[in-house]
Amino acid sequence: MISTFINSFKVSFAEQANTFIYFLKRIPILGKKIPENLYKRTHAKLVIGIIREILGVLGGFIGKTIYLGVMIILPSYLMTKDIAKLQPYFLHILFFLSFILGPVMKNVIFDKTNKAAFNMITLMRADAREYYLGEIVYKNITDFIYFVLPVIIIGLIIGFSPLKAMVLVAEIIAFRLIEEGLQLFIYDKTEIIQKHKDLFMSLVIIGGLVLAYALPLLRVTIDFNLILLNALVAIIVLILGVAAFIYLWKFKKYTLIAKDLLNKDSLFDVEAIRNQATFSTVKLDEKRMSKEELNTKKYDQKKGYEYLNSLFFLRFRRIMVKPVKERVVFIGFIFLITMYFVIFMPSKRVDIVNIIKKSIPPLVFIMYSMSTGERICKAMFFNCDASLLRQGYYREASVILSNFTSRLKRVVILNLIPALTLCSAIICIILASGYSSQLIGMIPLFLCIICLACFFSIHHLFMYYVLQPYTAGLTVKSPLFKFVNMVMYIGSYTCLQIKTTSYYFTAGIIITTIVYMVVALILTYRVAPRTFKLKW
Repeated sequence: MISTFINSFKVSFAEQANTFIYFLKRIPILGKKIPENLYKRTHAKLVIGIIREILGVLGGFIGKTIYLGVMIILPSYLMTKDIAKLQPYFLHILFFLSFILGPVMKNVIFDKTNKAAFNMITLMRADAREYYLGEIVYKNITDFIYFVLPVIIIGLIIGFSPLKAMVLVAEIIAFRLIEEGLQLFIYDKTEIIQKHKDLFMSLVIIGGLVLAYALPLLRVTIDFNLILLNALVAIIVLILGVAAFIYLWKFKKYTLIAKDLLNKDSLFDVEAIRNQATFSTVKLDEKRMSKEELNTKKYDQKKGYEYLNSLFFLRFRRIMVKPVKERVVFIGFIFLITMYFVIFMPSKRVDIVNIIKKSIPPLVFIMYSMSTGERICKAMFFNCDASLLRQGYYREASVILSNFTSRLKRVVILNLIPALTLCSAIICIILASGYSSQLIGMIPLFLCIICLACFFSIHHLFMYYVLQPYTAGLTVKSPLFKFVNMVMYIGSYTCLQIKTTSYYFTAGIIITTIVYMVVALILTYRVAPRTFKLKW
């Protein structure tokens, strides 16, 4: 088992090193300094691989911390508003997410999309039993390490000792082993794979989320402090975990499972379906196109790429407008609920107005979530650029800049519709609350909403042209694109915690938007001719 794991680690190490080199080569300016032959340089690749592993370890700790913070601590705090009362909510949500949902969803053996298992067992003829056992041991040990420090820190804050935190994490690992063994036992007796049953998985996921979040919202929490942190229960759970691992160790039919699951057709069919799903929301049913969408006469006076983009946005208007309508409807729904409180509960008016006044920093995350720019970029690539990028003239600087500015106008207009709807809803709420005299003071709020709509429109289109993350095979093949999106998400989410005056924050948003637009235009003109291309 050890030799198989070492060989698997070597393959994974080399693959991750190559992926990291690919990522570095895609970084503007720096990428030019990295030679192609670095892929075959043993010593250089070893150093890069070690750096990648160190970053992976740091990423493991950060990932678990974000998971615990966003999925458990934040909802618990929002429900209680008191750190002293956080422990019961934390343990309740943690149980249903990490003890129930996690083990069911993160199964090692029955993951038919596991390329590493396919490479090692099918291509490199590694022993299936040794590979799976090595992966189970490695995954659970690393998860224990990544989990234990954040849980200890959280325990010190909300009121349980480091020893209890370690016991809690050990129980999570034990539950994973128990579920792994249970799914293997069910498959051995019935040939049914729980993880591949869509109805079962849907019920588990929905049920787990409802029990995790809905019950605490109703002020109903199970006191898992008396269960999970009870010495007798902990011993029983750990014994069951050991028993499950012994069952996994003695199981003999891993090779049959691997032959059944790890075949090229099913692996790449799943990957193809996943890739198609990336663009499933921007496919257009041509049979349902109306005569108005096919009528080009209204744009006869336009020329060049302005004409091309006018036709594109006309014919694919349904794809572009649908998410905008959904956001407008959602804003309308929230508006009606708020108006109910304003009209029938006058005592709530002051609170509602105060919440609106303090909402500028959270608007960054709200407007980020409302932006349709990324969806529009997918539509442009799938329905237009994937074909035209095969032509050299389409990648010329003047053509790219012409297309960029033409499309930017339309994307901004589309994103301004829900932004202006939100402004109108806020104005109506303020007027209905009887605070019309404060509307002048809320001008920074309205300016911030409009500027943020413009900013995220520019951002998504800029990222599309400068990084062009999509491939001819309909995959996203740009680590830098994913990284930038993650940073933007974290930055937008962080703004929820900012507390500052509306004038300073609005001024910052306006300046950032103007500077970003200028930089985007310059870099698009200079960089996009080299980066805006069809990738394979």
